[in-house]
Amino acid sequence: MLVAGIHPASLADAVPIDAAVKKCLEKSVGKSATRSIERAKKLTAKQQRSVDACKRSTAPTTTIPPLLTPEQVSIFDLDPNLDESEAALLKERTLLAVSAHQQYFGLRMTPFTTNASRDANWLSNRDCRRYPRLVDCQNSRASFFSQIWAVAGCSPAPVQVECYQVLNIGNFSGDDFQKIKVIFHEVHHVVQYQLHRDYISGLAPSSAVRGDGPDWLIEGLAEWSAFWLLSQIGRTTMIEARSAWVPYAAVISKALSAFEAVDGRRSIDGAYRLYAVAIDELMKLNGNTPKSIVTYYQLLGEKNPWPTAFQRAFGMPVQDFYVHFEKVRPRS
Repeated sequence: MLVAGIHPASLADAVPIDAAVKKCLEKSVGKSATRSIERAKKLTAKQQRSVDACKRSTAPTTTIPPLLTPEQVSIFDLDPNLDESEAALLKERTLLAVSAHQQYFGLRMTPFTTNASRDANWLSNRDCRRYPRLVDCQNSRASFFSQIWAVAGCSPAPVQVECYQVLNIGNFSGDDFQKIKVIFHEVHHVVQYQLHRDYISGLAPSSAVRGDGPDWLIEGLAEWSAFWLLSQIGRTTMIEARSAWVPYAAVISKALSAFEAVDGRRSIDGAYRLYAVAIDELMKLNGNTPKSIVTYYQLLGEKNPWPTAFQRAFGMPVQDFYVHFEKVRPRS
């Protein structure tokens, strides 16, 4: 009988515990639980899930083509009216986000454009070149950019696909860390699109689940990854990140499954923090490494439906994760 996608079996027949897997298990479930797994004649579903997650996270990394340098990846088209020091800081942080993603996610990014301004009309002018068929594009995009900090994705441009991040510096708020976190978040969205290549997923109606996955997953992966990468380069710690997420997530009463479409987060303060807490739990179940994240996007790129990609990448059906998360999530 299959339980949540797990095949209970003897340890010798199923998953050998090599040194790397054992080290991963000791970190994720503790030394005592690891010893229990080593001694078990037959694994429970929970033990098998832990072993499978560590086996995935410690598997040899697939060889990737030679990396482009961050400077080769990053194309800057900035409003000339931006202050020189401000423009220099944007470039520095974008290059840092590219470098961190390539190094810690073990992937190769391809070139994308950064547009930045304090003028929503200037940004709209740039963005409408990507969407020439949008009705009343200039006015609608100007209205959009007047309300948001940042957006990223890829669009089928008139000649070829163009990936981008658009930053309205005039709307940036919060401390300096929050501003750099936004850029890491948006660069991760570029990574998502470059790997799964579903360039129209971002145009789905707000009432629908996107082709590349539910809102909590897509935005949660970008938010968690931004904090995780910044922790890897010493700009924060995951302990600090969790302390920022949990108070907001705890007061949200809606189940995670209610956030599959963008409309689910309307009027919900702190939804992205709940998403990050959910991804943090998903990562704990998958060895606390980003390998499963990259696998998810790659499986989407192979035209797997997102629920199939989720189960194969993260080791359980999404419905099982919903049940698990509701048991462990923070509540006020």
